Amino acid sequence: MKIDPRLLDIDRTDPEEPADKYKAQLGVLADNLMSGYLRNPQRTDAMLRRDGMTTTADRLVELFGPKWWEQLPG
Repeated sequence: MKIDPRLLDIDRTDPEEPADKYKAQLGVLADNLMSGYLRNPQRTDAMLRRDGMTTTADRLVELFGPKWWEQLPG
């Protein structure tokens, strides 16, 4: 498992307000989730559901449609 260096940078700078730190960390995590979903949506969907994050998986399906990756040309 590889840790996104942006998370380490957030820890190094350690903003004074805990809420600012959590917002920055959540932004990095959301970015990684979306890029993973777009890179391999079927695998990411299965991973989310396996790990109990069905609400997140369902929201992504609401955004993109069910099995939208199968409808891509090519």
